[in-house]
Amino acid sequence: MTKLLKNIDLKKHKSFINFFLTGLFGATVNFLSQIPLKTWFLDLGMNQDGALAWSVFWAYMISTAATFIPAKIFAFSAKESGNSKREWVKFFIIASLALVVQELVTLGTLKAVINPYFGDFSLLWREKVSHLVGMACSFMANFFGHKFFTFRTTGLYKMIKAERS
Repeated sequence: MTKLLKNIDLKKHKSFINFFLTGLFGATVNFLSQIPLKTWFLDLGMNQDGALAWSVFWAYMISTAATFIPAKIFAFSAKESGNSKREWVKFFIIASLALVVQELVTLGTLKAVINPYFGDFSLLWREKVSHLVGMACSFMANFFGHKFFTFRTTGLYKMIKAERS
């Protein structure tokens, strides 16, 4: 294991490592807030599926809001970019796409894999495992979206601004 670690160029992978740490913070917020949110939606009278879907959605939105600044500063070194409003819009676009990934994978995993093969386990356990799988897929969608779109000058803003003029 030490030999493997010695061969990894940390500078080359710095943005991924920092994004992983930022994502770990967001994932913790996401994962932990989903449980009380689901309970709240159930208390409002939603069925299990609806409560799960909405709690995953809102937990994701809370974690997205909590991770914008850390991702901007630590993961992508865009602290001094001067484009925070633009980056927030692009961050939200990418996060929204990754949210769709998380929702589809979470619900799909629960229905197609976890429930049929692990139906003897508690509903909470099955939902949390499905949620973790969805979060992992969402993490990758977020990383590549933010790396190649959000915190990079793409020219899209100038193109839209030119069309409006």
